Amino acid sequence: MNEKLDEGLYKRFFEIVGNSDEGAGTGSRRISQAKAAAALGYSGGVISAYKNRSYKGDTEKLEREIAAWLKREERRLDRLEVPVAETNSLAKIRKAVTIAQDEADVAVVIGEAGSGKTTALRQYAAESQSALLVEVDPSFTQVTLMKEIARLLGVESKGGQTAVTGRIVDALTGRDAVLIVDEADYLSDASLELLRRVVNDKSGTGVVLVGLPRLEYKIRNLRNDHQQLQSRIGVMAKLAAMDRGDAERIVSGVWKDLPRQVLDAFAKTAGGSVRTLVKLMGRVHQGMVLNGAETPDEDIIHAAGELLMR
Repeated sequence: MNEKLDEGLYKRFFEIVGNSDEGAGTGSRRISQAKAAAALGYSGGVISAYKNRSYKGDTEKLEREIAAWLKREERRLDRLEVPVAETNSLAKIRKAVTIAQDEADVAVVIGEAGSGKTTALRQYAAESQSALLVEVDPSFTQVTLMKEIARLLGVESKGGQTAVTGRIVDALTGRDAVLIVDEADYLSDASLELLRRVVNDKSGTGVVLVGLPRLEYKIRNLRNDHQQLQSRIGVMAKLAAMDRGDAERIVSGVWKDLPRQVLDAFAKTAGGSVRTLVKLMGRVHQGMVLNGAETPDEDIIHAAGELLMR
């Protein structure tokens, strides 16, 4: 088939989609051809042929799918960026990590889901230039953990566990660094002990274990297995739920000088969760765009909060 292209759609598509090796941040083109093709369910060759106006397939079908994808992608590109605010949680995490690094100590940071732990940790790691941040998931084993630490250090991760841990100790010894392990509550008892022995004991590096309240329960209630780990903990930081002041600082990073009742509506709807507040702000932004509003109001906030699980 050699059907006539929709020139308007073609222009919109390639304002967002760059060359095969171009990705986000390349001028006005924000996504590579390869990623666009994968999102559409086509090969890169199809998108390349479409760009060169030489596609021989069903152009109308391709353009219908492009049009639907563009609507979704343009919404994504218009999502609200919420800057990191100096909340009480961020300040407490920064203090705990700083002590662990300065004193080569073990710190434990406990907070409920949505308390802003991961965002704060990523912010600290970006600022410090010396923090190694491992983001654990349920699949992590001792081997996975050590290989991830080796990767962050830029050392060889192949070989047996003894060889890998030896390289990690060599790389960390004498280095002004701190290892932060997010969602450490997913780690096995043996993995926690390995962090204490390899990273903290042998290399003299500070370790920060961050997780849900079950992490504290695990450490405290398996005393026989973790007696040495528990005795090394020099900092125990427990994060409180987001308060009204934190909510105002986060919202004010996007919308300045809002009326008190609007700020109250944000805080009340978020229910003490930083994560919920950020999601709420994104949906409020979408509602403002749809309604042509310049600033948030209580009605838009309540409407945006109706589909949030709190």
